[in-house]
Amino acid sequence: MTETTEANVGAHRGRPRPQNTIERDEQVYKALHAHGQPATRSQLVEKLNMKSSHVYLSLIRLRRDGYVRRVAAGTENAGSHTWEALNR
Repeated sequence: MTETTEANVGAHRGRPRPQNTIERDEQVYKALHAHGQPATRSQLVEKLNMKSSHVYLSLIRLRRDGYVRRVAAGTENAGSHTWEALNR
C-alpha cells in the first residue's frame, strides 16, 4: 500500500493526501490485518490509541480503495459493524 503525496493528474480529483493521513491509513490497515479476524472500530481505536474519528475516516478511505470491507457484526449487536482486511 503505497501512495505519494504528489498529485496524480487524471487519477484523483482535488489535492493530494497529506503524508500523516497516508501513514495513519497504513497503521489502521496493518493493525486490522495483524488482528487476523474482523475487528470493530472501538477495538482498533483502543489498539492504536487514536481518535475514533481518525480511525473511522481511515476505514472509509481503505474501503473505498479496496483494502478493507465492512461486515455485519450479528443480530445481538444490531447496527454495529466489524471491519475485515483484504489481502492485497
